[in-house]
Amino acid sequence: MADEETPSSGSVFCSINHLLQLPEPADQKEVVLHILRAARVQPAAVMPVLMVTLQQDEVSAWQKVAVYHSLRAMLEHGLEVEPLQDFILVASKQLRASPEQGVPRELQVAASSTLATFARHHFNPIMRELQKQLKPFVQPNEFLLLTLGKMAANNVYSCVPFLGITLTTLQTTMRWMEDGRRRRALCLALEQICGAIRIYLRTWERSSHPRLSVQQFATYLLPLYACITRTWLPGSDPQVKLAILKVLGPMLSILLTQKEFQAQIHDDISLLMAQYESSVEAVHITKILSQILEASLVNNSQIPRRQVQPLARVLTHQICTRGQTQYPGQCGRENQAEITHNFLRLARSHPSELLGFFQVKLEESQEEVRVALLALLSKIIGAQLPELWSRRQLCIKAIKVVLGDDSIRVRFAVLQVLSKLLEAGYLEKVEGWPLNYISLQLAISAHQLDHSRPSLPLGGLEEKAIQRASMDALQAAVAAGRGTSQELWAKLLTYLMQPHFTGSAASLCRILKMLAEQRRRRALQDGLEAVNSPTPQELLARLLSLAVSPFEGPGRGVAVLLLLQVLRPQIYKDVAEQWWVEVPAMVHLLEGHSKYTLKQAAWEQRLLEFLKKSLQRNQEGGWNLALGHELAKQMNNYPSSSTEKTFLHKALGTALSTAGDVAGVTLHLQELLLHADYTDEDQREGLPQPERGTVKSAFLLLYSSAVTRAPQQQLLLHLAADVMPKILHHCTTSSLEVAKDPVLILSFTRCVSEVCLSLQGGAEAAAIQQPHKRALVDHLMDIIRAEPLDALVSPVRQQAMVALRHLSKVPEALSYEENQELAELCLSCVFSLPPLELTDNASQVLYTGAMASLAELVETLLEEKEEGGDTGSKWVQEVFQLLLYWLVSEQDWERARAMQLSARLLEEYHRRTTASPRISFEQYSRLVGALGPFTYDILGTTRQAAGDCIRTLLSIQGVGTPQTPQGRREDWKLQHIQQDLQSECPREAHVASFRLAKIVSSTIPSQEIVTFLCSLLEQLGTVSAACDRAVLLWFEVMLRERGPDLKGKVCDLVAFICSSLQHSEDPAQHLSLARAVATLSKYHLKMVCASLLEQPLLQDRARKELWAALVTHMESCVPILRYLLRRLKAERGTGEAGGGGNNQGLVLAAIQEVIVGLNDCEKLLPLLPELCYFLLCRLSRDPDAETPISAPLLERNEDIVTSHRALGCSRHPLLDGLLRLLLPSLSSSSTTSRDLSLVFCAELTGHPLLHKPQMLHLLLQQLLSKSYDGDTTMRLLAVRGLGTMAKCAPEEAKKQQKALLASLLDAAGEAASLDVASEGLRALSKVLDYLGGRHLGRVLQAVAHQACAHLQQADDDLRGAAFELFGHLAQVAQAKHLRGFAKEVRDASAALLLHFRDPSPAVGKACCTAFVLCAPFLSLRELTLDMDPASLMDVSGTQHSQLMGRVCQQLARTDPALLKVLTAEVSKFMHCPWEGIQIAACQLADLHALCGDHCTTAIEVTAKEAIDTIEQKWQVTRQQVRPGSLASGYRRRPSLCGWFFC
Repeated sequence: MADEETPSSGSVFCSINHLLQLPEPADQKEVVLHILRAARVQPAAVMPVLMVTLQQDEVSAWQKVAVYHSLRAMLEHGLEVEPLQDFILVASKQLRASPEQGVPRELQVAASSTLATFARHHFNPIMRELQKQLKPFVQPNEFLLLTLGKMAANNVYSCVPFLGITLTTLQTTMRWMEDGRRRRALCLALEQICGAIRIYLRTWERSSHPRLSVQQFATYLLPLYACITRTWLPGSDPQVKLAILKVLGPMLSILLTQKEFQAQIHDDISLLMAQYESSVEAVHITKILSQILEASLVNNSQIPRRQVQPLARVLTHQICTRGQTQYPGQCGRENQAEITHNFLRLARSHPSELLGFFQVKLEESQEEVRVALLALLSKIIGAQLPELWSRRQLCIKAIKVVLGDDSIRVRFAVLQVLSKLLEAGYLEKVEGWPLNYISLQLAISAHQLDHSRPSLPLGGLEEKAIQRASMDALQAAVAAGRGTSQELWAKLLTYLMQPHFTGSAASLCRILKMLAEQRRRRALQDGLEAVNSPTPQELLARLLSLAVSPFEGPGRGVAVLLLLQVLRPQIYKDVAEQWWVEVPAMVHLLEGHSKYTLKQAAWEQRLLEFLKKSLQRNQEGGWNLALGHELAKQMNNYPSSSTEKTFLHKALGTALSTAGDVAGVTLHLQELLLHADYTDEDQREGLPQPERGTVKSAFLLLYSSAVTRAPQQQLLLHLAADVMPKILHHCTTSSLEVAKDPVLILSFTRCVSEVCLSLQGGAEAAAIQQPHKRALVDHLMDIIRAEPLDALVSPVRQQAMVALRHLSKVPEALSYEENQELAELCLSCVFSLPPLELTDNASQVLYTGAMASLAELVETLLEEKEEGGDTGSKWVQEVFQLLLYWLVSEQDWERARAMQLSARLLEEYHRRTTASPRISFEQYSRLVGALGPFTYDILGTTRQAAGDCIRTLLSIQGVGTPQTPQGRREDWKLQHIQQDLQSECPREAHVASFRLAKIVSSTIPSQEIVTFLCSLLEQLGTVSAACDRAVLLWFEVMLRERGPDLKGKVCDLVAFICSSLQHSEDPAQHLSLARAVATLSKYHLKMVCASLLEQPLLQDRARKELWAALVTHMESCVPILRYLLRRLKAERGTGEAGGGGNNQGLVLAAIQEVIVGLNDCEKLLPLLPELCYFLLCRLSRDPDAETPISAPLLERNEDIVTSHRALGCSRHPLLDGLLRLLLPSLSSSSTTSRDLSLVFCAELTGHPLLHKPQMLHLLLQQLLSKSYDGDTTMRLLAVRGLGTMAKCAPEEAKKQQKALLASLLDAAGEAASLDVASEGLRALSKVLDYLGGRHLGRVLQAVAHQACAHLQQADDDLRGAAFELFGHLAQVAQAKHLRGFAKEVRDASAALLLHFRDPSPAVGKACCTAFVLCAPFLSLRELTLDMDPASLMDVSGTQHSQLMGRVCQQLARTDPALLKVLTAEVSKFMHCPWEGIQIAACQLADLHALCGDHCTTAIEVTAKEAIDTIEQKWQVTRQQVRPGSLASGYRRRPSLCGWFFC
């Protein structure tokens, strides 16, 4: 069983071979995986296959790579690879292949990696092979070196015994190695070998070989190092240099351990420095230099002094060129850090030389160099190297060189060095030139930030950095105890008190805290001298102002509080009694929060409580009053809107409240009030005041009362200059909470209204311009905008609109655009409110007032425009333009409000106008057309308001006036209609809208009917579906009532509908417009159709929709088609005269849409004959030609003929009418008409209408004439018609037998058109049954000769027709015609016998039938008696071969002459294009040779040529089979010679 489950070696071989023969894009991992699986099952069978694959030269590179990967995978999975030696030899050979041998690098890489992997388990044989190939003084192969390096890295302890000979051999080959690839490979190998040596030196105990010392390895490596560094490095390309620099690191780690080699390595520093100028990344060079310098310090073997300054110069240049180099990464962070470490190492080994170099370079006045060297000096000093302490004066001397440099970067660097000097103790005290320099820098920075900040680079960030660096230096000095003098204390306090040092306040507080602690210890020992410092009150006021924003800067609040805590014993003895408890608590509070978690108000309150507790414990009232003075002074340092100033006001109030000196406090308050700016809101915040909103409201009401009672002349004197500014000030300068106070807003609107009313009625007031009008309007509009749109809770809207209405009448007048904006804002603020059903009674009352105020405001604004010169018609137009957006709103209640306002405005206009007619008839028609659809709205209030608007418009036009009886009746009707429009019953509302439409339609002038209808149609799709129904209702009412008046205007109306349809994308609107056209067609069908046809630019989609809508009215379908047919007939006549082609296309398209849209075609039957006749006539014409031609007919002949055949087969009644229309055209002078009738009738010759002798004779003559036509298609149709006519009218065909045969024989012999020839042969086959006469034998012979000529045609159809005709001739041939026809059969005997194997099955079948029928003429009747024709068509050809054998045998006995004819014809078929027939011809020739004359040389030669030709084709086909097919079990086919002649 196990043997059955285990695959055989043959199957493994085939599967692996198949995998390796996959195309290159195959997944290599899958291949390796399959091979690994096979190796696990039968490793002994897999390895030979892989070895053979590697050794074959014809195997592709990717296949060998896959083999290597598979071998590596096998070894990694613990599988043994045997025979190992064969593999090592093959891999070594491919590894060492030269580029001329064409071995891809990918293959060599795979071989190298595989050998390195195998070396882990088979190290010795592989190393022996590699050492054998590594020969002294011979250039080693690139991949040989790479493999040695990989083996050394992977087998550290095994390779140690071979390292000596390997490195020695490499020494002999390096000097003449010029190839860049070999050099890089050698460097990579040396890098891996050095890495292996270092591992060995650390863990040599693990090795089983005798120990080798580091000196031995260094001895081997030194010559290699010398050659690489001095010979290769200077002149190599960048890639080789990079490889060299990478290998130098591991090499030097071994060489630098030997002191005897260090001097030689130090001499190479100049070579390494020179490489900075190359394109290699600088970080590699810097690392090597770091390695050399570090080794010199460790081994106490310093580099030569002469190299210190060049090395420092090069390293400095590297730092200074940062950002300017073209090599990416050259001055990166890693390189920068390494360079800094190198300078530290130079400072340790040669401090004097390095500091001297620094001083010289600092004197050169190069900013970039100075900044770099100062930064290095700062790092060196900060490292506090022991070697530098004795040379600290050199550091100070170097820094003093650049004290006069004004560059910001240099100043910053100097301050950093000063900080390090003070920290390291190189400066004993900060007083003197360090403090002066720091003070100078602080002063310069403060001046720059105060006076030139906009022009400073980076917005003054650099100067701020100077301040921070100065503070850091001072802090370093104080922390190190280098500054405790009174001078420093005074300076720092002065800095703290100055506003421009606010940003550095946190640092100053920390420094002062440390200095205060030092001063306190010093005071206990020696005492302190008095200094000129700020008073305690000044200092406390400043510190409080800084503590207000505790998180500005790095911990400002904590630093201030800690400074207060330190100053408490010395300065604030009585005041700070409890600070030791409160200050730590406040510090703890700040440390537990951030600026995002601690509320500003809470912190200010905590500070005020701290201040209040401190001052309440103070017994000296004068101290608190002095603090108040200082707090007032601090206010001048901050802007009015700042948090600090607000807090200082509150702190001032707290200080004054605790002062015991009443007179002093009073005097101070008077001074504050005297200098206070009451227009500044921030200054009022700190003073006690009553409720601001109430006070301002009182002021506004006071102004209002004063204005109403003051004489107008006096009021005008003070209004613009004094009163109006104060009113605006009280309302516009309020805080956010006060500004939203409804009481204040209502007081403001009342005040504005009173002021405006007081200005009306006087001539002087009307002439004076009010400059504050626009500001008041803007503020009132802002008030309206601020009102919420989701609720109405106060009369603010109403009063604001009232104030705007009064204000609009005050000079100067607003522009039209401003009035428009004002009106739109007010409409939006009222109409957008929620519906009244969702509000309470109070809101409904407010809404009623708001609507009334809105109407009055709009009336006033429009009155102002009318007074400006506009007519009444324009006034009404402006009303509806203003309300248009809301009239078509999607919200029902918004439409209702807009319609109610429209009704009110129209009523007001009607009330105050007297002219008749008050508006133009055009505008009246447009308005009622636009308002009519709203009488069908879903809301009763909207319907009622729309009815009110229409009733008012009718009254304006003089309809429904109660002065006359007719007017009273109309008015009574309108009242009842308005009542019904409010009804909730849809039926009553519909009837009311219908009645109103009838009244309106009677009032529209005839010339404005189209305007009214267009206005109606414009409302489609704007509001709702209900309004769309109303549009169609009013549209139909107008057509019904005023249809006759529209007679001459239908075209304009249809054009408008078409335009609207094309510009709309709404399907519902499309449907409504189409219905409107259908409604219009009820009354003006012909005009509508004519208008639609006169729209040439109408889109196809729109045209289809409109015609489809017309068809929906079934009663109008037949009239539409009759009209279109008459139009088509007229256009046809116009087209024949030379024009109208485009209109014909439109008419035909319309007919198509009408017919497609029909659901019941019964009504169409009477029109079908005429319709089909015109369509056929249209089909037979070329629309692009100026004159009728028959080419389009010929191009469409198949479609026409197919339709005619279908009609003829179905005996459709349409056919009679259509033939009656077509038959007269047979004798027409028009070629197009005559050809159309001829083509149609040729397919229907059996129809009774065509059986008349005259008609048959005419039709036959026409067909005979066209059978000689030059056009191929027309000739083909005529020939087909002749054959059909001979079948359907044999008597007429016999009469014209001679002409008919001549025509068909001519067509059958047509060489230019194979289709005509094929059709001619089939027509002859039809005609043969009806021929007669004494010359029938010659006719049959001529027909047979014509058929014989086509037996070898390449066209299958023509060849098949020829065989069919031959068979039919054999059937109709009589005994007396036997001799002539038999001769033709004998000539065609070879074709009849060989085309059994024709490539076309249909031709083969026709040939078989013809052979059976023609057998009697060949004396082969007996052969066909028991023959099954179907069996002769077998694919293998066995039956056919037997038939040919029997034919040859019988002819050899009975008719040798025929056999000779057959043999002579066979040679022609041996060169035919069909291989099956060629083979059959060869077989027939072979059979003849067996049965007939064996010395027929011609046949043998021809057969041999045919066989050679076929053999060549077979060879070509065989070569196309892929190469592995023969090895996979394919068998070669037998030779054709043996196959044919066996």
